[in-house]
Amino acid sequence: MSLLKDLPLHQQLLKALDKLGFSQATKVQAEAIPAAISGKDLLVSAQTGSGKTAAFLLPVLQRLLENDSPNTGTRALILLPTRELALQTQKQFEQLAAFSYLKCGLIIGGEAYKHQVATLRKNPEVLIATPGRLVDHIEKGNPDFNDLEILVLDEADRMLDMGFAIAMHTISDYSNPERQNLLFSATLNTKGMDKMIATFSDPLTIEIDSHRQQHNHILQQVVLADDIKHKEKLVDAIIREERAKKVFIFCNKRAQCEQLSHFLQYKKWKVNFLHGDITQNDRKQIMNSFRQGSLEVLVATDLAARGLDIQDVDLVINFTIAHSGDDHIHRVGRTGRAGKEGKALCLVSADEWRQMSSIERYLKIRFQRRVIKDLKANYSGPKKLKKSGKIAGSKKNKTATKTTKAVKKSRTTKKIKRVTGDGFDAIRKKEKQ
Repeated sequence: MSLLKDLPLHQQLLKALDKLGFSQATKVQAEAIPAAISGKDLLVSAQTGSGKTAAFLLPVLQRLLENDSPNTGTRALILLPTRELALQTQKQFEQLAAFSYLKCGLIIGGEAYKHQVATLRKNPEVLIATPGRLVDHIEKGNPDFNDLEILVLDEADRMLDMGFAIAMHTISDYSNPERQNLLFSATLNTKGMDKMIATFSDPLTIEIDSHRQQHNHILQQVVLADDIKHKEKLVDAIIREERAKKVFIFCNKRAQCEQLSHFLQYKKWKVNFLHGDITQNDRKQIMNSFRQGSLEVLVATDLAARGLDIQDVDLVINFTIAHSGDDHIHRVGRTGRAGKEGKALCLVSADEWRQMSSIERYLKIRFQRRVIKDLKANYSGPKKLKKSGKIAGSKKNKTATKTTKAVKKSRTTKKIKRVTGDGFDAIRKKEKQ
């Protein structure tokens, strides 16, 4: 593995790296840093926990330190999908820039708008922002990106998944067209990615690990469950059996997060929950408590699944199965950071088997089956399975299905014809519901 001191970095940056105890460059750092410093546009596909934040922060800092331009507007913009990731990136920026004069501004939702206007008027050399709030400022003409030298898009696939495509293009169009572009993403195949890449100039593509094969050092297991109450008991038993000190649990719904958190609190665990309804200040406090170890268990929705750098997570539990293979990858990526060993479990009920099986096929692996002592489920899985892992059984009678649909449609049409005015609107409303 390459040493960071062998990379073409400023002495002030090497001093900061030495203080942080960083000596070896990760794969993505070894490949991306020299290429970025040379001025090339980059498309980097790398897993979470690979050190990619430093892979774009170090070239940005290097460029600003090498070429001092004190009288210009903002010179570098780093765009990220979530407030938590923006705050995390700001913290790492401050650590790496500790022995320099460089400062950064932060533009994210949930913070005072007037304070952000004041920040933008100062034209900070580096700006770290989330797309939605930054576009709000752009529409009012607050930022000055005419002198922008570098645009960094981190977790680009996540921003596109979250519906920020238009915002990303608005920001790109508002920025200096002669800039350097650095894009980092778990995958480069997300819908809308090609349009974003079209704005780049002859980009160099760097792929470190296939996002489907990136968790070979994480043991992934499946525990069958009968229902929600059974799952709650399993979670408590698993944490005790593993003797885990730091556990990340993922749920698909906010209500599930809160319910499970209350149950674990009753079981005497130091636990809290995190989802989109939590205020920004509370989210900061919860994340800091989890990082520092005063919380043993954090129950979260997928809001927290991407990008957050939390060291030494012993165990990830999927209380409910992720909606997609990519979401599963990012959940599991909370453990086994930077090449360390990790463990992730999926609690699977009868109605979740098909989704779990599709994730296995997507990752091209089979999860290890596990039974928790005294809590074995009555559900034992499908009676017959194909080699692919799909449930084997008789195919649906397509003709019968079509006939049923036709009958239902006919009945609905007749019903609508009999009703006019408010009654018609009521039926339409009921159908939508």
